[in-house]
Amino acid sequence: MTAMRQKAVLLIIDGCGDLPAAALSGLTPLEAAHTPVLDRLAGAGLYGLVDPIQPGEVPNTDSGVGLLMGLAPDRARSVKRGPVEAAGAGRPLRAGEVAMRANFATIESRQGELWVSDRRAGRITQGTAELAAALNGMNLGDGVRAEFRSTDQHRGVLVLIGPGLGPDASGTDPGDRVIPARVRTSKARNPASELTAAKINRFVKTAHEILPDHPVNHERQAAGRPLASGIITRGAGARVDSRNVLHDLGLRVAAVAGCNTALGLSRLFGFDTVYRPSFTADQDTNLEDKVAAALEALDAHELVYIHVKAPDLFAHDHDPVGKRDFIERLDRSIRPLATAGIVVALASDHTTDSNTGVHTADPVPSLLFDPSVAHRSDGRVVSFGESSCRLGNMPRQRSHQLLDRVLRCMGYAP
Repeated sequence: MTAMRQKAVLLIIDGCGDLPAAALSGLTPLEAAHTPVLDRLAGAGLYGLVDPIQPGEVPNTDSGVGLLMGLAPDRARSVKRGPVEAAGAGRPLRAGEVAMRANFATIESRQGELWVSDRRAGRITQGTAELAAALNGMNLGDGVRAEFRSTDQHRGVLVLIGPGLGPDASGTDPGDRVIPARVRTSKARNPASELTAAKINRFVKTAHEILPDHPVNHERQAAGRPLASGIITRGAGARVDSRNVLHDLGLRVAAVAGCNTALGLSRLFGFDTVYRPSFTADQDTNLEDKVAAALEALDAHELVYIHVKAPDLFAHDHDPVGKRDFIERLDRSIRPLATAGIVVALASDHTTDSNTGVHTADPVPSLLFDPSVAHRSDGRVVSFGESSCRLGNMPRQRSHQLLDRVLRCMGYAP
């Protein structure tokens, strides 16, 4: 007998998981938040902990989101951030091109070395298109040129175009753990990528020569804001295979997002993307409109993703209180999903620690509500969060297994 088919919304709350924070009396932002909707969904459904990749491994946004979107686990490490960001910017890669994720950053020269004092240039939001235009089309020699596009906030994508490029070159981003820090030197991981590493280093050096004197930075300096005086890069990669388990099932899938990474993964996988200017990758995103757009998209799709970036940003900025408050706002916004008669799941790409501002290997709190079996609830009261999920009624599993569980609730057998 064929199982009843149901439609589903899967919420991907970027960086939702966290660690206890002193500012919240030893609770995590999710535990400290008042979340009656999430509590009700968990209490009437399944809830527990999920390891995005595998226990002990720190995920990135691209791998963590990708696995929830049907990326095969054995391919999680092969999809690099650069091609994803390029796809999100509407720039699919051609054969032989190499792309990498880029940040506008506050960079200064110290005794001939470049140092980063702010990896996000104060989370710059204005003037990035003008700054990108000053770098776009840069001639790097040896027939190689750079295409540079800004995406959202401080983020951008760098594409290298020309002969002899390989994708296996390291990034120049020093990461969040110790700032200020030296800009790293890109290095080739194999001889075929030596030219790529050299051109990345040349681009980073030349960008720092150009950007400090740009009119946008003159305005930022006059206003006392951090300068977008350089570029740092990571996640170099070439064109990727877009195979996806959801394709194999013949599902029509859509993604509602404002984050370029989520949009890029959706486009790489051939999903329909739902984007509006009010769908940002920041705390000002219109959550109510995202939920309304997802419910509308269910008319033509079996599965719809909603991606929300802001909790991750609050944690990166060491702001557990802001993260708690945003989660409460998120909870209010998803009330229509709880009464729509659809499968509702919530998961995350990784845990982001508000104390240190970095991703961690901790499992993420997750839930799965199936309206067709919700009447089986034993009436338990759940305060949805990391601690309750450790003792939840859903076994600890990995992201691709949670997606399989969602698909089975929908009536599909992956």
